[in-house]
Amino acid sequence: MEVATRFVAVNEGWSGLTLLEAVRRAFPQLTPREVFKKTRSGEILVDQKRREPTGKVFGGETIAVTLLWPKKPSSKPVEHENLLANTPSGPFRVIREDEDLLVVSKPAGCASHPALGRGGDTLIERVRHYLKVPPADSPEDFRPALANRLDIATSGIVLIGKTPHAQRKLGLHLQKKRIEKRYIALLAGNLETDEGEITDELEVKPDSRDLKRGKILETPKFQSAHTVYKVLARSSMPLQTSLAEIDLKTGRNHQIRRHFSGIGHPVAMDKRYGDRDFNEAFGELTGLWRFFLHAYKVEMDHPVTGERLVIIDPLPEELLKALLVFGIRYGGD
Repeated sequence: MEVATRFVAVNEGWSGLTLLEAVRRAFPQLTPREVFKKTRSGEILVDQKRREPTGKVFGGETIAVTLLWPKKPSSKPVEHENLLANTPSGPFRVIREDEDLLVVSKPAGCASHPALGRGGDTLIERVRHYLKVPPADSPEDFRPALANRLDIATSGIVLIGKTPHAQRKLGLHLQKKRIEKRYIALLAGNLETDEGEITDELEVKPDSRDLKRGKILETPKFQSAHTVYKVLARSSMPLQTSLAEIDLKTGRNHQIRRHFSGIGHPVAMDKRYGDRDFNEAFGELTGLWRFFLHAYKVEMDHPVTGERLVIIDPLPEELLKALLVFGIRYGGD
């Protein structure tokens, strides 16, 4: 917020109103009590002089009101856009970068973080190489981290705060569901409705970090989960498939994969939750080895400036080619 003075010219239609009435008409967000307080403090003036709130104003006079006004979101100069970054750990693409925020496209096959039995070539290591982050045993306290994670066989948008403040804000915005995340998925079978939502609870499963700590849930626990979808295209030949845009309202472990598997339309090439026969036929037709699941769009406020950002990561070439096998052409936003 910033302090700003706003001026109101009293026209003939307002002539004869009390100062309280005129100010309330011009600024309905101010309560009568706030108007009285501002007249006493000199934050409301008529022709640069104080006047009682019950005193009248007349045509031709000017009312000056000092307010706390929302700052207009500023913007950070963009340092890089659509840049291929090659690092000793492996490549990735920078979608957008400024001094506080790094948005990258995670390639399929690259793990987000080290997991049990897997280390080294992970997205976080590639990002830290790119940002020239000192090694873990250095005296530097801050090490950039991924704000969101994607499964190893899923591609798409990942957010990184480059400063402690930006990192905290990203975490807070994700926690409070202020960041909208959209995915594109090709699903087995034809979804019955053009739009729908899935609200089935999902069992809490330990991730790799929990397993490292030896944390295993003795009794099943369940979390609420909410997935909204819209069908973009359907195909019946050579297999029945549905291309869908998915709005993830909650961020549970494997939520999209588990939700759509639960309604009988698993993600294509998902070997864990999918249909084995469908995947075998799909793989032979398309040559695709990875999930057909891509985090393609994020809408968010910049964690430092508050500027509204709409970030798009187009479908990778291998997914576009796979769609052509089913006669589906997708151009995205």
